[in-house]
Amino acid sequence: MIRIKDIADRAGVSPTTVSNVIHGKTGRVSKATVEKINRILKEMEYVPSISARMLANNSSGLIGVALGFMKKGNASSFEDPFVSAMLGNLEYQIREHGYYMMLVARHEQDDIMQQALGWNFDGMIAMALKEKEIAELSERLGKPLVTIDQYLSPELGVRSITMDDRGGAYQMSQYLIGKEHKKFLFLSDCDLGVDHYRWLGVRQAMEEAGIEDFESRHIVIPWNPEQREKAYEEMLPFFKKQTALFFSSDYYALEASNFLQNRGIKVPEEISIAGFDDVTYATLARPKLTTVHQMVDGKARRAVEVLMHLIQDEPVQKDIPPLPTTLVERESVRDLTK
Repeated sequence: MIRIKDIADRAGVSPTTVSNVIHGKTGRVSKATVEKINRILKEMEYVPSISARMLANNSSGLIGVALGFMKKGNASSFEDPFVSAMLGNLEYQIREHGYYMMLVARHEQDDIMQQALGWNFDGMIAMALKEKEIAELSERLGKPLVTIDQYLSPELGVRSITMDDRGGAYQMSQYLIGKEHKKFLFLSDCDLGVDHYRWLGVRQAMEEAGIEDFESRHIVIPWNPEQREKAYEEMLPFFKKQTALFFSSDYYALEASNFLQNRGIKVPEEISIAGFDDVTYATLARPKLTTVHQMVDGKARRAVEVLMHLIQDEPVQKDIPPLPTTLVERESVRDLTK
């Protein structure tokens, strides 16, 4: 194991000087000495102790990411391509700022708070927590907290990074209606948070188009995969009366597309399918999925940037504007005007 003393002896300087260079405290060290020490560090393949660096900086160096999604049946929430993409982007952005990410995931209904408060995080990013959980976490954490995809009461004072969920769903609904799909359904596994705002966008477009039974066109599907497939079987005759199904996520859209095609129903010739998120799998499906693109990388970058400003006690605006969405037209929606 290479020690700081070994580096110091080879460089002809004190161990304190080497330690200062390793920890970025080079104000009183000449440029030539810094370059010499860094060269020797590289040549000797010195690996700094993370715990020592944390102590030197009076910081844990850890950013906690709290994920409140529950396991769905036998499937982990990490299997959702949107969740995995978000976590990957968060890890990259957190590492770019010199921190390490520690994931705090929910296994049971009330266990996430104990996990989140059990570590000395320098700050936290939270997803899919209840508002009362966020309020408690913000109060007890004593460190900066930023949320992603949470529509919170302004009184909480917690910054949240969101997309234009309502606008994106409105745009997709207008697109479907413009293709003469006035008999379409919006399907989600709840009517809360982002799914609620996406439904508001769908409802607005339907109402503007004069679709009289629009309230009945919001279908809440089971979150459990086995129960969801059973529900699809029961609703299949109803589905066949529609021209399109618009899902609140690509995951559900791709799953439903496979379900229909496995039963001999052609997509989009008989039923069109649309999603929301634009995950990687959207381009691998057949037909390729028409969807709403959201900037997962931009959302992660903004969340980490805001958190860094808060950690450094720099001012951050309270109402952070939502990031834009874009409609992506591919192959899964049929144009009924032709």
